[in-house]
Amino acid sequence: MANIIKRAAFKLMEKTLAEHANVVDVRTWSPASMYEIDLYLPTVDMSKWKTIPRLKCKVDEFEYRDYTPAWWEAEKGICTLFVETGHNGAGSRWAQRVRSGDQLLVGPAHAAQLPPKPGKILALADGSALGHMLGLKQLTCAEEYPLEVAVVFQEDYQIPTLLRGENPEFEFIVKPEGTSLENLESWAQTKNLSDYSSIYIAGHIPMVRELRKKLKSSADPNTTIYAHGFWR
Repeated sequence: MANIIKRAAFKLMEKTLAEHANVVDVRTWSPASMYEIDLYLPTVDMSKWKTIPRLKCKVDEFEYRDYTPAWWEAEKGICTLFVETGHNGAGSRWAQRVRSGDQLLVGPAHAAQLPPKPGKILALADGSALGHMLGLKQLTCAEEYPLEVAVVFQEDYQIPTLLRGENPEFEFIVKPEGTSLENLESWAQTKNLSDYSSIYIAGHIPMVRELRKKLKSSADPNTTIYAHGFWR
């Protein structure tokens, strides 16, 4: 009975995945556990994305994962997902087998809000949330929302030169030793948190929960902290 109910629930979920996405290109970093996946969504009007979007992707039978488009070209209908595959999960296995020319089933997932008022933004993420922070950048004006971002990677990645060059407000911290929580907390301690009107934290759920707790005790009471945990 439990399996029947579970299957029925997944069938209902699948009905919400009304968009067909075509895989345009797949690239990997070195080492090859970070995947960049370009998707063409012919029926999605990306110009209407006014909050940080999330796409729910069917990654296996009765398995779904949400990913944030890192950047997109609305006029072409193309967006890019970053998927880190360093852990053994359905999403990781899916990203490793996706190929150019594949057709995927996707749909909208819960979006993340933008700051309600202009001001400096501090953003802290692990590698799994790189796309989330790039999406935040695309939707905010640099003059009104000056952005400072730290992304900690625990894989010994060679960060693509183009990614570094086009995102000077991002500090890419490649640090296999220590935890993401420890490394992001150390980086945040070099900042005066009262300078920021908004703080964004995203990535591994336990890291997000603990870092939010730590920063909340030292941030200005008027600073809004947005916490988005994506996986356990």
